[in-house]
Amino acid sequence: MASRRTVLVTGATDGIGRQTALELARQGQRVVVHGRSRVRVDEALGQLRAQVPECEVDGVSFDLGSFAAVRKGAQLVIEKVGALDVLINNAGIFAEERVVNDAELEATFAVNHLGPFLLTHLLLPQLRGGADKPPGRVINVSSIAHTRGRIHFDDLSLSKGYTGYAAYAQSKLANVMHALSLADREPKEGLVAYALHPGVIATKLLRQGFGPVQGSSVGHGAKTSVVLATADDPGPSGSYFSESIATPPAKAAQDRAQRDRLWDLSMQLCGL
Repeated sequence: MASRRTVLVTGATDGIGRQTALELARQGQRVVVHGRSRVRVDEALGQLRAQVPECEVDGVSFDLGSFAAVRKGAQLVIEKVGALDVLINNAGIFAEERVVNDAELEATFAVNHLGPFLLTHLLLPQLRGGADKPPGRVINVSSIAHTRGRIHFDDLSLSKGYTGYAAYAQSKLANVMHALSLADREPKEGLVAYALHPGVIATKLLRQGFGPVQGSSVGHGAKTSVVLATADDPGPSGSYFSESIATPPAKAAQDRAQRDRLWDLSMQLCGL
């Protein structure tokens, strides 16, 4: 097992994210819990301290669906922890109804992809390794739904023919493409990036998006993220894991030209 790391887990107030934070705390990692609500973050921190009294945990609250909030949140993370070893982009939503944010962007794409994309970019200086620091790690929690996704470049907000599943699958494909693009663009000596499918897990998102489906435990869902965050050598940068097994992602995610197009568009939309 690797040495102690500082890990930011987004969406860590319930479900897979909270379990991920708990498992990391149990392993002695320094954990930064993120949630949209300060009250929920404080509740999660209280539970972590009760379950792991010796843990070192902190919390930040901001809305991943707002670029302004993400920028403030990234600055808050930097002020709290300085150097960061691992970023787990775990937060995600499934929206049955089409909603747009203050930038007129569809909420699923904003929260699941653009917010994490911007957060990652803003934290890259803190994440990158060097002579006295191992490579930082970015871990994007995607879904097997990415295999049925398509990036609607001409209508990212799905103003025509919106369905919750189409929006979710598009965002989860974007998560995988983002991880692969980071692996392409960042020297592996400084940063490695991974994407994963955690399994079909009994979470609020599963109930909201997929109805009465029998899911596995959140412990099972957290397993891959924890291994990728802590293992000495989890695998080559750009790997995609399905329930802890390295697996080729969808062909759409492997299309370099499409990944570059998504990267450029994401940079533009995020104002980078």
